[in-house]
Amino acid sequence: MRILLITRGLPGSGKSTWIREHHLESYTISPDRLRLMFSAPLMDTAGKIGISQKVNRLVFECFDEMLENRISRGDFTVVDACHVKTQDYIRYRHLAKERRYRVLMADFSDVPLEECLRRNQERPPLEAVPEREILRMHRNLLKCEVPSCIRIFSHNEEIII
Repeated sequence: MRILLITRGLPGSGKSTWIREHHLESYTISPDRLRLMFSAPLMDTAGKIGISQKVNRLVFECFDEMLENRISRGDFTVVDACHVKTQDYIRYRHLAKERRYRVLMADFSDVPLEECLRRNQERPPLEAVPEREILRMHRNLLKCEVPSCIRIFSHNEEIII
């Protein structure tokens, strides 16, 4: 089953919850989880605990290697990430073509910004994303174009693979 299922939406839109509710954790690669593997939680100057973004280069090198490894075996794979920029989809377009994969997207972009911000405030400190980052991501999401090779379905729809 050559299917890559990716998520799209702001932090707090329900992507990880949806993955958990559909029992897809065992198939999932998540840059956020990789960040915690590369760097322990840090305390900023304001005393807030957070995940370091300084390891992003390592995170995405590892992510790409993990994804390539799974795809090379033809594994069903889920990517739990925001995907708010058009350039985020370049690697998936190539995979779809080169490895004959179907790329599906569970789209959470319809969850209102205000709801995402509210949910983010209720998160444990380690999972919370700075509000300025969510606002930046929202601006990117509004401009983002998804390639036609990716089949989009709403997170409210039933998954049909």
